[in-house]
Formats: sequence, C-alpha cells, structure tokens
Amino acid sequence: MNHTDQIKDLATTVNGSLTVYIAIHNAIFRDAATFKSFLKNLFGRGVPMSKLLEDSEGLLPLWDSIHKKIEVFRQTAYLSLSKDERYYFDILSRYVAAVRKTVAALVDRQRLMNEKSKGNPVTWEAFQQKEMAYQMAVQQYTAIGQELNDAAPIIFG
Repeated sequence: MNHTDQIKDLATTVNGSLTVYIAIHNAIFRDAATFKSFLKNLFGRGVPMSKLLEDSEGLLPLWDSIHKKIEVFRQTAYLSLSKDERYYFDILSRYVAAVRKTVAALVDRQRLMNEKSKGNPVTWEAFQQKEMAYQMAVQQYTAIGQELNDAAPIIFG
C-alpha cells in the first residue's frame, strides 16, 4: 500500500469516527439542552446525565486510538511523503488533535452536568466556562475541517 492509500485509510477512519462524535454530540444536545428535554427530565422521562456522560467518555479511547495511528504513521512514513502528502497529512494531524480537544471539552462539560444532576452545586459561571471551552473547541475543529476538505483533492483526486 502506498502512502497516499495509507493517508486515505487514516482520513476514512477519522471521518467515520467524526460521525460517531457528531451522533453523540447531537444526542446530548437533543436530550439535555432543550426545553423539551427539560420537561422530560422534570417528569422523569429524560435520559440520565450519567448515560450522556458515559456516551461522551466512550469517545476518548476512540480518538486516542486515532491519534496513536496518526503518530505511528508520522514516525514511520513522514519523511518519505511527497510535499503534497505532507501538506494534507499535517492538516489531518491538526484536525485529529482539534477533535480530540473538542471531545475532551465535551466530556469535561458532561462531567459537570452529571455532578449537577446528582444534586452537587454547580455555579452558572462554571457551566458557562465549560460551555465556552467546548464551543471554542468546536469552532477550531470545524475551521481545520474546512482546510482539510479544501485539501482533499490532493489525496482523493
């Protein structure tokens, strides 16, 4: 398998894992961040925060594994990549790092929300801080994602 094919495989893995992250993100915000979800929780029919936390925490090993694959490829093949392959791979690497940061921020936010659901005091400021960190991470990974999409013809033709 040549380097371009290996990079394609990595990018495909990243894309599939991004789909998993987005599904969990959407479920969390559908089940815990709307007025409808508030009413469901009020009447005992909502999704427990512990379940949403568990789902988000499940993303950590997934993205850690992808990061390791990226690093192994970097260590074994980077020096033999063409200029264009390096360019794309560098963006892909930054993208994986940004999504990992986003996942960590989501988990951090959900841990706080889970504590609140257990009756532990959580200040509005603490929530705002976690939410802002998460939103900033989302903005960063989406911006790098646009760069990655723009560079896709280098690898995908």
